[in-house]
Amino acid sequence: MNMLAPGNLSLDANVVEMMTSARPGVVVVVSDDPATIACLAPVCDFLDLGMEVVSAGTDLAQVLREHRPMAVIGSVDGHQQDGFHTMKVIARYNRELPIMLLTEGDPVLMGAADAVQDLWGLTSVTRTSGFPVAGQLMAFLFDAGRRAGCLRLVPI
Repeated sequence: MNMLAPGNLSLDANVVEMMTSARPGVVVVVSDDPATIACLAPVCDFLDLGMEVVSAGTDLAQVLREHRPMAVIGSVDGHQQDGFHTMKVIARYNRELPIMLLTEGDPVLMGAADAVQDLWGLTSVTRTSGFPVAGQLMAFLFDAGRRAGCLRLVPI
């Protein structure tokens, strides 16, 4: 017996519009590490998000202006563009843009990230103690997409 017949459901017009007209989402990944990029790519694909990689020599500010991302993920201890540089550039672009910093669990780097967040007035910084587990990454991306109006609701 089917408890939910399609004819019995009424959909709110706002929900229907969100399901069909959400703008495409882009996540900027600031990393030169192929392993980090390889781990993030399937998650972005699963969520139907574009992924723009910013590596050494790429102008992060230009990428932010061109792609208007819903979130940024980067390593605090990157070689050319470390997390602190990333935070500074993002603060100039949009202080409310969600950022996930990969800190490798170093308490000194986590404390420094807190200080830089306060210094630049960033409002949405998530720090991890290593590479984020799938649930943490999905929650971060889903929340960022919801805030930016990027992720579509998928009917089940």
